[in-house]
Amino acid sequence: MSGEAVLLDNATTNAMSRFDDIAADMAEVFGEISTPIEWNGHTYQAVIADPSVQLDLQSGGFLPQSDFAVKLLRAALPTVPVIGQNVRIEGLAYQINGITDKPTSPVVMLHVQRS
Repeated sequence: MSGEAVLLDNATTNAMSRFDDIAADMAEVFGEISTPIEWNGHTYQAVIADPSVQLDLQSGGFLPQSDFAVKLLRAALPTVPVIGQNVRIEGLAYQINGITDKPTSPVVMLHVQRS
């Protein structure tokens, strides 16, 4: 094995062990502060950020709109949700209007809005 191949092997191993460490740490965090949500007929643990509230101009005046960031562990999901699908949080339906899906992150973030 050449010196360059050994360096690449070590870099890949270090990156994977860091990813595994971060994933394990995130699983602990989710175990302590998560909220159950429903998606696709199943319940998942999620960390939900405080809502971002803005005013949306509609006919007749301004209507407040709120947007939440919902973080889910990638390893817990059978597949990544799709924009337009609904999730239920504390019995209320929210529509997914954005997804942050970074392949190197153990977390998938959904941007949801009350539907």
